[in-house]
Amino acid sequence: MTDAYTQLEAVYCPPLDPALLSAILSDYDVNNEAQLAEAKLALDQLKESALLEEQLGFDASGTGGREDDGLPTNQPGSCPGETNTTVSRETDLTSLSAGYQSLDLDSDAADESNLIANSDVAEELENLDETTKIQLLESLIDGRLSRYTVQYTLRKCHGRWHSALEELLSQIYFREAEDGESGTKLPAKGVDAFFEENTVRRSRKGKAKKKPQQASRENLSISCPAPPDEPNANSSNAWQGSSRDIDFIATRTGKPSSVIATLYHKSGASRPKTVAAVLKTHLAEGAAALLEDPVKAATAHDLSQEYPSVAKDYIAALIDLSYPSTGAARELAEALTAKPPRQGGIEIIPAYVRPNLDIEAASPATFPSRPQPGRIDVLDSQSLEARERATTYAAARNAALAQAYAAHRKAKSDRLMGGVAAYYGQLSRDYYALSSGANAAAADQLAASQSNTTQLDLHGIDVLNGVRIAQEKVEQWWESLGEARANGRIGASERQSGYHIVVGLGKHSEGGRSKLGPAVRKMLTAQGWKHEMNGAVITVRGRMQR
Repeated sequence: MTDAYTQLEAVYCPPLDPALLSAILSDYDVNNEAQLAEAKLALDQLKESALLEEQLGFDASGTGGREDDGLPTNQPGSCPGETNTTVSRETDLTSLSAGYQSLDLDSDAADESNLIANSDVAEELENLDETTKIQLLESLIDGRLSRYTVQYTLRKCHGRWHSALEELLSQIYFREAEDGESGTKLPAKGVDAFFEENTVRRSRKGKAKKKPQQASRENLSISCPAPPDEPNANSSNAWQGSSRDIDFIATRTGKPSSVIATLYHKSGASRPKTVAAVLKTHLAEGAAALLEDPVKAATAHDLSQEYPSVAKDYIAALIDLSYPSTGAARELAEALTAKPPRQGGIEIIPAYVRPNLDIEAASPATFPSRPQPGRIDVLDSQSLEARERATTYAAARNAALAQAYAAHRKAKSDRLMGGVAAYYGQLSRDYYALSSGANAAAADQLAASQSNTTQLDLHGIDVLNGVRIAQEKVEQWWESLGEARANGRIGASERQSGYHIVVGLGKHSEGGRSKLGPAVRKMLTAQGWKHEMNGAVITVRGRMQR
């Protein structure tokens, strides 16, 4: 490598600069004879151009060969050992000539570029009006850039014709380097490397909300904003969004816009679905193309590594449709795997129907073997016992409550689960009401089966229903006395015998202490009844006098 570089440096330096020679040789493997021949061919062209420009006396500084600050502008010779301004000037000269060679301009444009070497012509170009400068620049670039880009670049360079030409040449070079046969984009250097498209997004820690990613895949010229007549990418107009999606797919697949528009509307105006529909029509051709062309097969393998979620037959169709541009294939794969936006255009407002809690009036229904929290089955009291119905409703209520808790936990990360939690919460409350009603009915049946007109037995009944039944039965007993309720000799025996409420001693209660007896006595005292406790029985004598 060192010997080959030394030999080439001795041949081409001067007139070429060693830095330019090193930069060119870095793109070739000088140990390979074929690549060494290509490098020599490029160096021969640059050497010939540099010698020709030295003979013409071209001054890259644009001063027209005049002396400035006592420093001569034209000095003969250029060798690697010189460190004066001539070295840097000749480096700019060779770089500019290389730019002209890479553009492959026609003979007329080359003749015009040779006229720039004349200082008088260069000064005349700078003194031209803006319209004439734009026309000359357009003739040189031969339609490679739009008129707006040329006009904007000239104004950005403050009307300096030569500076604008250099900027436009750079833009053409980078654009053609991206759209060349290799299809790969040159890596950005310097300040451009920190541009948003060239940086890797780093995920933020914590619970910060993710911003919707808005990636623009349009090919815009470097250092130039979008023309004013182009639509805004963030426009909320649905028609403009549809047109952008159709143009995006049509330009990258080579399909007619009319065909893409038909598939786009059949796919519900979805870009990923439209791309998938286009690829479905090209699956067979894509697979055959990969078998015939090993280059396409290698490109498909690399693309499948970047997008493992895309099927291999779809990757083959992508490569065949967008060949030779691998950038278009990556953009289509990105569009195919893009997630839809979370915000929808239609807001769904749930409407909850309150269930019918009237068990007696409900129609008979088949009791399921396992309670389903998604619906309420009103059971017929004649087909099943009330206590069995209460147990079933309680189990369904617990299942709905578990669903509500699970949805509430998920609602911290997904706001849509909040509505699910509210639904199952209401469902659990409805089942609780049904369970409470069934328990009350079972308690009434049990109390009626073990009681008479003067005695109420509350064994096997919970505290809540026992207090309720005791209050109702005492009221009924007192109303049944009629005129005997008045104080006096009439009805004294009925009042003296009283109404007996059996509450038990509480031996089967938790802790061996009765809970039902104290609760019933507290209710009787609050209602103004005269009563006394005789072991496990409470005897009610009537109402207290106020």
